[in-house]
Amino acid sequence: MTEPDDRSEAPPDGAPEGDAGEGRDGPTAARGAVDTPSDEVRVDIEVDGDVDVEVDGNVDVEVDGDVDVDAELVLFREPQTEDWTSGWPEDRDDRTQDMAGVQPPVALPRAPQRRIIAVSGAKGGVGKTILATNLAIYLATIGRRVVLVDADAAGANIHTCLGIERPGDQGAPPPPIDPVALARDGVADAADEHGLVESPVPGLWLVHAGIDEPRRGTSRPATLRRLAEQLRRIEADYFVVDVGSGTRRLLLDFFLAADVSVFVTLPEPTAIQSTYRFVRAAFARHVRTCAPDQETRRRVVERLRALGNAPPPLDLARRLEAAGDPLADLVREAMATFTFRVVLNQTRLRADLDLGESVRVATRRRFGVDIEYLGYVDYDDTVWSCVRSRRPLLVESPGTKASKSIEKIARRVLAIDSGKGRPRVVRNVPPESHHDLLEVDRGATDEEIRRAYKRVKDIYDSDALCCYGLFDSPSMESLRARLDEAYDVLLDPARRRPYELSVFPLEPEIGRAVPSAQASDEPMPPPPAITPDTEFTGPLLRAVRKSQGMDLAEISHRTKVGRNYLKAIESDDYGALPAPVYVRGFVTEIAKLLRLDPAQVCRTYIRRYSRYLEERERSL
Repeated sequence: MTEPDDRSEAPPDGAPEGDAGEGRDGPTAARGAVDTPSDEVRVDIEVDGDVDVEVDGNVDVEVDGDVDVDAELVLFREPQTEDWTSGWPEDRDDRTQDMAGVQPPVALPRAPQRRIIAVSGAKGGVGKTILATNLAIYLATIGRRVVLVDADAAGANIHTCLGIERPGDQGAPPPPIDPVALARDGVADAADEHGLVESPVPGLWLVHAGIDEPRRGTSRPATLRRLAEQLRRIEADYFVVDVGSGTRRLLLDFFLAADVSVFVTLPEPTAIQSTYRFVRAAFARHVRTCAPDQETRRRVVERLRALGNAPPPLDLARRLEAAGDPLADLVREAMATFTFRVVLNQTRLRADLDLGESVRVATRRRFGVDIEYLGYVDYDDTVWSCVRSRRPLLVESPGTKASKSIEKIARRVLAIDSGKGRPRVVRNVPPESHHDLLEVDRGATDEEIRRAYKRVKDIYDSDALCCYGLFDSPSMESLRARLDEAYDVLLDPARRRPYELSVFPLEPEIGRAVPSAQASDEPMPPPPAITPDTEFTGPLLRAVRKSQGMDLAEISHRTKVGRNYLKAIESDDYGALPAPVYVRGFVTEIAKLLRLDPAQVCRTYIRRYSRYLEERERSL
């Protein structure tokens, strides 16, 4: 059957490529006039899914309205040995008799993993092909059977990175894959016969998907949907697929359906802006797949179109919540399950190394979704040299900075695939609170707040690269004003305690109630000035405690440090204190409770205490 072409003209601004043809009012009827030898047949079709038409002769199709084509791309399914027609439309029972001569798929034995890793990029030239190629090489060198798939519609060139000829160039197209021979012979024996090209790296084969241009003897390029069908017939441990760049519908679906998806970008404005555009388009596709039924999906599509087809996820959720639309819960759930992993390529400066984390923070603030930063690849002239000489980077120069960076990223991808990836950082603070704005926990010390404030001020600077294409000028000014307010409130004990009581739920007090100086009518003294170079003494700790409205009874109850030891610490009565190992623990707990930097307090106080012990030892 002839597959629908997934390549379409560029949509209007803000719309993902491939969605431009969707109707404003959902699925509509299409009238087709089919010329047959006998008469003219007119058919009214309700289109809600993929259109699959086999053409034998001339077909004249007249479309009355827009056609909404929106079906989910499925990559690997469990092998089916009985009902092999399960992939056909719902009326397949009526068509079974017409498929007598069609060869059904063979249920191949599944490899232990059989996983797909999809690699895309912000634009052409960001290095996605280099990363995909060397990621596949790394997997092959550790004993995995790997198929590297070149599905870049803008120009397939993985063969150049591997140092081999382009498959199918200047000759007849390779024969179709024979699943029976693959099941019998395996990948290695069937490689030459079935279009799989063996690479110079043992255990690695190349498949040229033919999406960039038609193979010789055909009139149309292949599609990602055809590629998905093809990959199901090949037995391997990993498929590393370079899906190219852009926001075409099937590209997004393939990227989202892969077991692990990696997005490559550069530390430059155009690439960062394209990254955010891809995130918006990918989420728009993701939220549709979260819809439990077709009617809900239709309503989701309508809401997306009303906001420009691919709005920021947080804007979509807030608009629906403000309108009381029940779809808001679906969007929030989709935001929580959305996964996007990014690699920063060609880093040159120190600021480039921090850009990935800044993009993660800024994206969470603007879009409300989490981005996982997999790491960076250093700019290295060796990469250019290897491409120029048509030699794989990990084979030709395994000890370079770029090679080591790629190997580190590959290990993180394997960890993610095995379920051992880094967990998401979840802060138990209310959304949009002062703590959330500064990315700190409730018990953050003053020094931690100062460092966090400096970090977010750099992230949301007017010239910050991570915010290009993410915020407009009024939004940036409003956000920076909120950051200043959060910093002022959290550093002022008199304002911080009432604020935290207003935004955090009350925690039940365990044990007896402890009286506090805050309950009295006496005004609290101002907090002492503290800098990163402050030497903490007992009297300074006492001044900080009193400025926060705490007495020794409360400190003793919450730190489990005896009151006599607390008095000795605050009065610098070193003779009444135990061994330094115990004092270090006491001072650390006090610093945490007073929201000070525990390392700085412990270092400076123990230094004075150790000096006292040395002098006492010399005097004996």
